[in-house]
Amino acid sequence: MNLETIRSQLRTLKLQTAAREIEEVLSRHRRAVELSWVSELLEREIDARKQRALEGRIKRAAFPEVTTLESFDWKFNPKIDQTKIQELTSLGFIHEQRIALFLGPAGLGKTHLALAIGVLAAKEGYRVYCASTKRLVQQIHLAKIQNHLDLLFKKMLSCKLWIIDDWGVISMSREIAEEVFDLFDRRKYSSAMVLTSNRDIEEWAEIFPDPVLANATIDRIFDRAIIVAFQGQSYRLKGKISLLSSTEMATTKRHVSQKRGIAEVIPR
Repeated sequence: MNLETIRSQLRTLKLQTAAREIEEVLSRHRRAVELSWVSELLEREIDARKQRALEGRIKRAAFPEVTTLESFDWKFNPKIDQTKIQELTSLGFIHEQRIALFLGPAGLGKTHLALAIGVLAAKEGYRVYCASTKRLVQQIHLAKIQNHLDLLFKKMLSCKLWIIDDWGVISMSREIAEEVFDLFDRRKYSSAMVLTSNRDIEEWAEIFPDPVLANATIDRIFDRAIIVAFQGQSYRLKGKISLLSSTEMATTKRHVSQKRGIAEVIPR
C-alpha cells in the first residue's frame, strides 16, 4: 500500500499530526509492513463522514421530498427541454450565480426537477436553501417579529443554491416585498437560484404593492436568467386521466337515464 495514499486519507480526516508523523512511526515498527487494512479503515471513516455531511445538508435544505432526474418521465411530456435541464445538472450555473427559471402550468414537473437539481448540488457539497414562496414570506415575517432578520439573511446567503417554488402564488405586503427585493439583489453576488412559477410573467407585478418595487425585483430575477418553458399534460394527473374520464362517463350516463325517466312521467 502506498504510504502517500494513507497520508492523504489522514489529511482528508484532518488528522494532520498523524499524516506528518506516520513515516517516523512506521520506521520504528518495521514489522508493520502490510498497510492495506489501515487504508481500508480510513476510507470507511471518510465515506461515513461524507454521508453524514450529505444527510446534514439535505436536512438543512428542508427539501419537501428528495427527487432524482432518473425518476422523471421525460416521455410523458416530450416538449420539456431535456437538454437544458441536463446542462443545469452540470451545476455550472451555480459557479456563475445565475438563475434558472422553470415556467409553465402546474403539474408539469417543475418542482420535481428543481428539487432533483437541489439534491445533486447537496451531493456535490453545496449548501442549499429550499422553500416555497409562501414559506419564504412566513420566514421573513417571523424573523422581523423576532428581530432575527439578519440571521435569516446570513443563513440564506451562505447557501450556494436557492430553490424557490411557486413564485407568484401569494401577494406580499410592502414591508415583506422590500426584504425580498433586498435578498434577490444581494443574492447575485453569492448564490444561484432555481425559481419555479405557474403564473404568466405579465401577472408577476400583481404580487407586489407597487409597480416600482415589482419592476426592480423582476429585473433582478431575469438578470442573466436561464429560462426553461414547461408545456404539456399535467404530470400529477398521469394515470388518472382515463380513470376520471370513465368515471365521469358513467356518471353522465346515469344522469341522462334519470332525466329520461323523469321526462317520461311528466305529462306534456
